[in-house]
Amino acid sequence: EAVVSTQSTGESRDSCRCSTCWNRHSNQYRYNYGNEGVKIKDVIRTDDHFVYLEWDDGHVGQYAISAEGIYGNGEKSAPSPDHVKVTLRERLNLWPVEPGQDTATLAKAWKWDDLGPEGVRDMLLHFMQYGLAFIHDIPSDKGLREIVNNDIKCGPIWDTIFGVSSEVKALANASNEAYSNEYLEAHIDLPYYTQPPSVFYFYCKENNAQGGHSFWVDSFSILERLRITHPEYFEVLSTTKTTFHAFSPGLQDVFITGTYPSVELTDSGSVYRYRDLFFARDNYQFVREVPVDRRQLWWEAYRYLRRQFDDERQQLTQRLEGGTMVLIDNWRILHGREAFVPNSGSRLMEEAYGDWNN
Repeated sequence: EAVVSTQSTGESRDSCRCSTCWNRHSNQYRYNYGNEGVKIKDVIRTDDHFVYLEWDDGHVGQYAISAEGIYGNGEKSAPSPDHVKVTLRERLNLWPVEPGQDTATLAKAWKWDDLGPEGVRDMLLHFMQYGLAFIHDIPSDKGLREIVNNDIKCGPIWDTIFGVSSEVKALANASNEAYSNEYLEAHIDLPYYTQPPSVFYFYCKENNAQGGHSFWVDSFSILERLRITHPEYFEVLSTTKTTFHAFSPGLQDVFITGTYPSVELTDSGSVYRYRDLFFARDNYQFVREVPVDRRQLWWEAYRYLRRQFDDERQQLTQRLEGGTMVLIDNWRILHGREAFVPNSGSRLMEEAYGDWNN
């Protein structure tokens, strides 16, 4: 069926995997044909990976019909269909209505000593499917940069306005609301970037403070339910742009601003990114740019959505212990923190950002 569907456009000819058209050493095309109108003249034979064809331009070659044929050329190993789908951010596993009822899956953790190459691969696949993964018992002499770049090999770390990595701890007169001991509602990081980092690495180095449990929310799961129950809310959140900015004095005169819909969709309508960071939203710009009736509907929809995010039943909550790192899908999974008692003990975290493809 796939071969027949290519008849009118010449795509089967352009996709030929014979050694003349396809470099088996690089797994890349040798030529850019653009053979519009070239048609299949004859089917010579088939095997598990290819249909062998003759086209009416005289060329004899092969069209792939399996993952091994497409990605491995029938000779080299091919990525599993699951890996291909999650790399494209498809087939993501949405969280249930009450995540706390399935902590065995959602809070699945890998012990540091068990993280060989296959363990890392398994952990990363789980992270990409569920948006969250935990690593426990990391040696105290390990730094976040070494872990990401050398041990799990997901580098390079993104250099952001906060540096390559930064410490998160309670500070007086902090340049960021996260650097306090107060309750921090669920959010994503760096929404003012044109492309916020898709991976957030959060490393607990020490945690002896009272309180301060971390929690996470699957925005995609809640947004898909919103699409069904309140389509008018989903529509306004996915079509009305809001502005975020960063310009605190502690950032040494940096000013970054960006205007985007809170819910970003693919051309086919699937949710691929959610932006929300209340203390970085530019409400004044929102008032200047969006008509009042549209703003009223947006606020109604946003407040309803926030009630879902803030509902403890929709959250996965854990106290992070020293030596634990969490990988978070920063386009999907909101993260937050309960308040903790200042001076009740040390609470030191390190954070960094990376890219989904890495």
